[in-house]
Amino acid sequence: MSFKDKHVLNPRIQGMRCIKCGAGYPVGDYFYGCPSCMEQGENSAVTIIYEGCGSIDTTKKGWARYESMLPYKDAVTLGEGNTPVLSMPRLAEDVGVTAIYTKNEFQNPTGSHKDRMNPFIVARASAMGYDTVTCASSGNEAASLAAYAAAEGIKCVNVSTDSIPGLWKQASDMCGAKLVTVPTSAHRLKYQRENMGDKWYPATNLLEVPTSSSAWGIQGYKTISYELYDEFRKDLPDLLFIPTCRGDLLYGIYEGFEDLFQYGYIEKLPKLVACEPLPRLEKILEGEATHKDVFPGSSALTSSIGGGTATWQSVTALKETGGFAVSVPDSEAVDDVSEMGRYGLYLETSSAIVYGCLKKASREGRVHKEDRVLLVLTSNGYKNVIL
Repeated sequence: MSFKDKHVLNPRIQGMRCIKCGAGYPVGDYFYGCPSCMEQGENSAVTIIYEGCGSIDTTKKGWARYESMLPYKDAVTLGEGNTPVLSMPRLAEDVGVTAIYTKNEFQNPTGSHKDRMNPFIVARASAMGYDTVTCASSGNEAASLAAYAAAEGIKCVNVSTDSIPGLWKQASDMCGAKLVTVPTSAHRLKYQRENMGDKWYPATNLLEVPTSSSAWGIQGYKTISYELYDEFRKDLPDLLFIPTCRGDLLYGIYEGFEDLFQYGYIEKLPKLVACEPLPRLEKILEGEATHKDVFPGSSALTSSIGGGTATWQSVTALKETGGFAVSVPDSEAVDDVSEMGRYGLYLETSSAIVYGCLKKASREGRVHKEDRVLLVLTSNGYKNVIL
């Protein structure tokens, strides 16, 4: 059996579907999103269609429990997932809600939630005969993709800006990836489009007005929802606060809960809350902008969720769960890191912003005393470089 042949597609997968216009497509890789939307001057991601009803196999452990709802059951692993859920009663009392929990994604192998996405990206790339995976990244994705490409035994090209912090550059280098640096984020995408040919598999978005990262990778984020179900059963928290940039994590968590709802495991979806360093989705949901606009504002202190664009997949996840978006200036991120540190959690600025957003939402009456809240903590503070 060749290395390529070892990755067997989940037989439940029957096709792809645009999350905006609903157009259906054969199983494939749509690196620029929905072709129909693109022809109309729109931009939207596609997702994977599964036939029939998936289930959690309670006789198995880890991600094997969720095989029927994931693209490949034999994806390479570095021990990702099954991150702990903590109850934070003192934090809940200080904020003024019934309960606060954290999902500690920074305890994944390379220290971020990205480790849930990349097993399926390298599996898909290998299965389709690509010899290289590539991403445009400010840091976390570059480190993670390099590690999983090394574990899979394929090459990796990470494209970042000249300002990439040394700690992420070193992580990429040590795992054998080639790191290309360019002046700006727009140059990252241009470099990838001009050099990928038919050998590089792009893990992340290729367009200035983004759609999503690889649809196959986003499936990995569904496992957060499945793990939360295993933790709480039908007594899920009321709201999940999630650091949000282009919305891959946000949308993957939504799809996971939608699976659980459709398969009869839960009776309703928890509300998802997008946490931003500048008002992007906030303005879209308020009707002041569209997902194709560019939004001004600073996000230098929260580069992992920075940038001036949003996505339709983020809008979809918030609307379908009855959730909302909340932003706090990235200038407050250092204070958020310090305050969360007082509860024993040292977080990257882009992760700690969920605390500032929770406090703001509480002040504005969008979070109530009786609510139970979960904070998705995406990355640890040992990656902070601007403190």
